[in-house]
Amino acid sequence: MFNLRRLLALIIMVSVIALTAVIYRHLQQQSPREILEMLPDDIDLALEDLHYTQNEEGHRRWTLDANKAEYQRGNSLAKLDAVKLWFYSTEESGDISLRADQGQLAQDTGQVDVWGNVILETTRGEQLFTERLHYDDQARQLSTEEPIRFVSPQMELKGVGLQVDIGLSRMLVKDNVWMKLYPVNSEKK
Repeated sequence: MFNLRRLLALIIMVSVIALTAVIYRHLQQQSPREILEMLPDDIDLALEDLHYTQNEEGHRRWTLDANKAEYQRGNSLAKLDAVKLWFYSTEESGDISLRADQGQLAQDTGQVDVWGNVILETTRGEQLFTERLHYDDQARQLSTEEPIRFVSPQMELKGVGLQVDIGLSRMLVKDNVWMKLYPVNSEKK
């Protein structure tokens, strides 16, 4: 009985090793064409670790990074996963960074939509939280119709709907606005 167990264990180990070798050889023999055929039909190009910078007059305007991008040439759309976006030289706010779970870039128009745990941060310590945000590159504006929460050292602001003019550092909360101001620390004389 003891020898029978050893024999069964040996047969199982040899079978696992043989199966692993067959699978490995099969994966190694796939041609690039076969790999491309595995992509969905509407995807023309799939990239990992995308880094895209939009320039204007020789200066960086914004940079987009994504862990994964699937580009559709027919409509110039790139679907994005794990999105990071930086807006440069925004006067009063300094550089602005944005993170989101997913997004979509319309490369021909510079329109970017992001959704899922959207967090925007400025170099002044301000943060904006929402679930969906749209960036219009031509107008240089961020907008959403979703609930937002804005936090800074001076205040906390909540509302529904938002429009931010990045170039002018102006923000408009459209509806259901709630704000809490924090006192400024001042020295007594």
